[in-house]
Amino acid sequence: MAEQLNNEGNLSDASNQSELEYMTDASIVSKSDTPPLPPTDQPDHHSRHRRRMSARHIRRIRRRRRIRRMLIGLGVVLLFVAVLAVWFAWSAMKTKNEVQQAVSVATSMQESLTSGDTDALNKSMEVFSSHASAAYDQTSSMLWKVASQVPYYGDDIRAVRTAVTAMENVSSQALPSLKQASSALNMSDVSVNNGTVDVSGLTKYSAALQKADTAIESAEHDLIGAPDPHIAQISDAMQKAKNYMHTLSGMVHDVNVAVQVAPKMLANDGSTRTYLILAQTNSEIRPGGGLPGSWGMMTVSGGKVELEPFISGSSIPWFDEPVVDLTAEERTLFTDKLGRVAVDVNFTPDFPRTGEIAKAMWKAHAGQDVDGVIAIDPVFLQNMLKVSGGVTLEDGVTLDGTNTAQYLLNQVYIDKPEDQQDAYFSAAAGSAFSHIMANAQDGKAFLKAVTTSVAQGHMKVWSAHEDEQELLLNTPISGALKTDAATPEVGVFFSDLTQSKMDWSLKRSVEVKFDKVVPDGANQYTVHVKLTNMMTSDEVSSIPQYVLGYQPEGIENGQIGTAVFAYAPAGGRLVDWKSTDGKSYDGVTTHNTLTVGVKKLVLSPGESYEATIHVEVAPDVKTPLDIYQTPQVEGRTDE
Repeated sequence: MAEQLNNEGNLSDASNQSELEYMTDASIVSKSDTPPLPPTDQPDHHSRHRRRMSARHIRRIRRRRRIRRMLIGLGVVLLFVAVLAVWFAWSAMKTKNEVQQAVSVATSMQESLTSGDTDALNKSMEVFSSHASAAYDQTSSMLWKVASQVPYYGDDIRAVRTAVTAMENVSSQALPSLKQASSALNMSDVSVNNGTVDVSGLTKYSAALQKADTAIESAEHDLIGAPDPHIAQISDAMQKAKNYMHTLSGMVHDVNVAVQVAPKMLANDGSTRTYLILAQTNSEIRPGGGLPGSWGMMTVSGGKVELEPFISGSSIPWFDEPVVDLTAEERTLFTDKLGRVAVDVNFTPDFPRTGEIAKAMWKAHAGQDVDGVIAIDPVFLQNMLKVSGGVTLEDGVTLDGTNTAQYLLNQVYIDKPEDQQDAYFSAAAGSAFSHIMANAQDGKAFLKAVTTSVAQGHMKVWSAHEDEQELLLNTPISGALKTDAATPEVGVFFSDLTQSKMDWSLKRSVEVKFDKVVPDGANQYTVHVKLTNMMTSDEVSSIPQYVLGYQPEGIENGQIGTAVFAYAPAGGRLVDWKSTDGKSYDGVTTHNTLTVGVKKLVLSPGESYEATIHVEVAPDVKTPLDIYQTPQVEGRTDE
């Protein structure tokens, strides 16, 4: 029998031998497949032979087993994914809540930083840190790391993680240093007494502020470099975070620079510094502010400020040749009067260049060298007189914190004869400045008024000392055009063409908002400019001719002629210019590597001009766009 089975076994093909299995239970063989055996008393050797299954049937069974195992495995995976999804959703919601609370507190922290309220600032710092840390604990988990690798939406996860990490870095690295330097932030170590400004106490905070400045700047760069989210809500939140971080970074950087530079520039070390003061009148606007109608010398020694009498800018003779070498761009845009005429030195909106020209012009005229140039205007004087109290001039007129701009930019030209106006303005500017320095006793309020004026563009400073100027360059007080694509800025500047004092009646507005991302990855912004001549036709006959101006050909009494200069961001471009007159810009040129669009227009009484300008920043630059413009004055607000 064994031989028989062996022979039968040999009947099967050797290649299929591994596929054959013997049935261990005869009952599993279907009756329909096996006919009944006839009864017999003799054992049937063939009946003992176990029926073999076909290879096809075996494969079918195995396939069913594999599918069953796969389904079980898939179910386990799906269950695990569902658990992870619920866990991640909970974590994401917790992170969102923590971030929202941190941002809310950050807004208060920023306000406290601006106002110098250190008690409120320290409290806000603690609350901000707790929320930032809680959010960071969530997003630093392995679950978030894995989720960030998911195709497409992984960018959104990475963006959130980057934002939270930036907040945590600010919390752990910058805020302790800011808290340490809180006295510098609220200027409690600054004193003003009888014309002496002592800021030497700020130097002890230099290291802490430098550390905070570096940490916040690094966090801002990380945030800007985060992937662009696909989900609209996350994209909006990221943009708000970038704007907030950009503002915070700028504020801390400005304070850091002030702490490093102010003691030197105010000669708190006992040395002596001399500065040229340019007092501007914004009723005849220039790109950098207003016509610099009065020039004066200021001497500082050990913080003690002393002023010499101001002189009229028009009393400085015109030079036959520019006092400095002008570039071809400057000659094209501003003519060579930029370097020849004292009252035209701020035709350029780049104040460092104005400082260089004014220094050279004063040297050529008066034979005096200066350590720097400072530009102020009546709005600056008004801000400062709120601190020192009003000053009464020789003719009995009192200038204070409410009326100085209106009087010096408008009323003085009505009250005083034309041949007395330049001298009066110079005397008023000098008297107000001297009064401020002698009577401002509150150091904190004094510096608050200064910082407000700087933020509004009503005070600018250029230092002839290269190390100081390098620090000042990237702060608002420098008034410099930004030529680095990484810090995009759009410039909108205005210059009077009427040769008048009509710009008190020129209402100006400039608004900038994000538009879209263009195909090459560049951010596009919309710049809306509106100018309105607020004077009425009925007023023209009663206005002194000096105010109406001695107009060039084509401009009549009551009309305001203005040149508009639109500067594209560094590395970017002007896309288009659409205006109410249906015309684009008159020409396009360059200045300091920046593309400039120029438009000249004339507005009759009551007439308005509006322009919508689209600009692009350099591709892949995600830093929020700043705006630099000719300083605003309240002027006439009646409609």
